[in-house]
Amino acid sequence: GMGRGEKRGRGNVSKEVKYTLTCTLEDLYNGAVKKIKISRKNQTLNRPTEKLIEIQVVRGWKAGTKVTYTGEGDEISPGVTQDLVFIIQEAPHAHFKRVGSDLCFHSKVPLQAALVGFKVDVPTLDNRILRVNIKDVVHPQYTKIVKGEGMPSSKTNKENGDLVLTFDVIFPKSLTDHQKEIIKSAF
Repeated sequence: GMGRGEKRGRGNVSKEVKYTLTCTLEDLYNGAVKKIKISRKNQTLNRPTEKLIEIQVVRGWKAGTKVTYTGEGDEISPGVTQDLVFIIQEAPHAHFKRVGSDLCFHSKVPLQAALVGFKVDVPTLDNRILRVNIKDVVHPQYTKIVKGEGMPSSKTNKENGDLVLTFDVIFPKSLTDHQKEIIKSAF
């Protein structure tokens, strides 16, 4: 029998075999090389049944980007081979959320700092620490944008996205009467 419900013969077999290639934001920010070992079936072709494919991950690629290796799959009928299609998927990140070309970074800030200003250190995807000075009063809808510190573009001469900072303001659980007086006198 054929086994596993596989269809063989003209018109029944897909010319493309799709694989998901999961990349970290670091891979997509810096570029990377992913090595994947594939196994393939031959009928008439004299070629290795296993092959190591190196995929050059380009800086700035987005989820859904497709990379096609023509004719590298199974030989589905004499001399006819499938194409391998790798579809980029973005792994979740501990600090950042990618929105288009922008990187969103969320952090907590105590109320006192939110009112008087503070610095936030953002660990970048290329291993820098970006210190951002916040001089404004931070309210719940406040965002700070740092131009050009987002994702690179895979297209040449296109600018990087932005870094978008948002904050949770952490209120104190309680205040002493003295603290309340000081705050009242400040406004």
